[in-house]
Amino acid sequence: MGFLLLALFSACDRSKSYQLTKNNVGPLNSSTQVFQLSRLFKDDSIKAILSEGVLGYQGAYSQEDDRYFVYSKKGAHLLTITPKEPLDSLSTLRNVVVHDPRYTTPEGLGLDSSFAEIHLLTRIGKVETTFTQALLFLDDLNATMTLNKADLGLRTSSLAPIQLEQIPDQVKPPSLVCWFD
Repeated sequence: MGFLLLALFSACDRSKSYQLTKNNVGPLNSSTQVFQLSRLFKDDSIKAILSEGVLGYQGAYSQEDDRYFVYSKKGAHLLTITPKEPLDSLSTLRNVVVHDPRYTTPEGLGLDSSFAEIHLLTRIGKVETTFTQALLFLDDLNATMTLNKADLGLRTSSLAPIQLEQIPDQVKPPSLVCWFD
């Protein structure tokens, strides 16, 4: 009986480690600081690509972002984390790019979801277009998902607006970015 309870609690803990909600991606939330990443992902591998600070020539300064790539022990790319402030271990997080389809909302919305499921399970605030993609703003999740225009049967060189009705139900997003307030 004790083993059954332990297995149940372990399964619940594992499912929470891949849960997406507004301002939460697995163990990450809007108050998570960079220095906490190694503890939160102690069973995974983290590769940090740090910026070189403020760069520029003759007053034209630019600031690169730090990026933290989280990989499972088996080598699967799970997440890409960008903090708000580069080169600052106390910085909180700006966004998290989800690469692993195990990360889902309580309703099951994730990278394996079709557009029909996305449209059914969350409110799409707006659709913006680039030359190659349509960007869906998911208001309830504070996230964005991209859809490749080639998958939509649309010309990739056009910036014409895309209506939700133009998107085929079976199209799946190649990326999901969760933004933190």
